[in-house]
Amino acid sequence: MTRLERQAARLALPLDAQRPPVNALRVRVAGEEYAAPLAQLLEILPANLTALPRTAPHVAGLQVVRGELLGVLRADVLLTGRVHASSLPGRVLLTSAGAATCGLLVDDVTDLVWTDDSLRPPLFHTPGVTGLTAGGLAVLDLARLLQAPAPPWLTAPL
Repeated sequence: MTRLERQAARLALPLDAQRPPVNALRVRVAGEEYAAPLAQLLEILPANLTALPRTAPHVAGLQVVRGELLGVLRADVLLTGRVHASSLPGRVLLTSAGAATCGLLVDDVTDLVWTDDSLRPPLFHTPGVTGLTAGGLAVLDLARLLQAPAPPWLTAPL
């Protein structure tokens, strides 16, 4: 079979057989790429935050969503322990953490991806990271990440 015949056979397949299904968003946080499972997301919003004075660094602020105030936490601080400067306004990933809905501020949402079912264990113990894909992309557990207690050095009074 020639190259053109293989390409014609591939294009003749139904659309869902031509590419793998997607089950996660590729998000950028502090210059790193992560996968956020679609099943854990409620909504993706542009960041339009109101900062809260004298709060811990992992608290990004409040965002109004359909008339309701929701708390938003910074993914960069929860994942790396440091505040990273970003020139982008960012995106807020809405998810449910327990009985409440809250947001997670990420730098950008870049793509839809497929994360296979066989994840390798993460290299480092990072709360909220469930494993690594075959391509090395860290897969987040958003509810666990939002419920993880902040390190004590982040919650010290100002």
